[in-house]
Amino acid sequence: MHMRNSALVLVACCLFASSAVAQKDAPALPTVTDFKCPYYPGTAEHERIQGPVKMQVTTDGHQVTAVKLISGHPDLAPDAIKNVRTWKFADHSPTTFEVTYFYAYQVRIKHDPGAKCSAKMELPTRVTVGTKP
Repeated sequence: MHMRNSALVLVACCLFASSAVAQKDAPALPTVTDFKCPYYPGTAEHERIQGPVKMQVTTDGHQVTAVKLISGHPDLAPDAIKNVRTWKFADHSPTTFEVTYFYAYQVRIKHDPGAKCSAKMELPTRVTVGTKP
């Protein structure tokens, strides 16, 4: 019984150590310094389409250089891609990361004075866009 507990403790320690190393190796996400406010696409709003748009974004250390659509409704994705391409960043090492835009029909997003728009901007990984009040 004692050997079994020792083996479990050893496995737990190894998992914790590898998790800590992985966290240290993960590159820091870049800081977004400028962007245009996203809006709900008119056609999608009229048709009551909602849902997530997931993208892979690549930067050159200053701005977005490539966007790859991972998933999302075809009436929502083009606007999300167009908006994410407006992002500018504080100087950083070129990187690639994922961002998800959530489009929520008939959900009012409280005006964010920091973002100066009616979208919840949790940059650089999450943006929530609601329809007009």
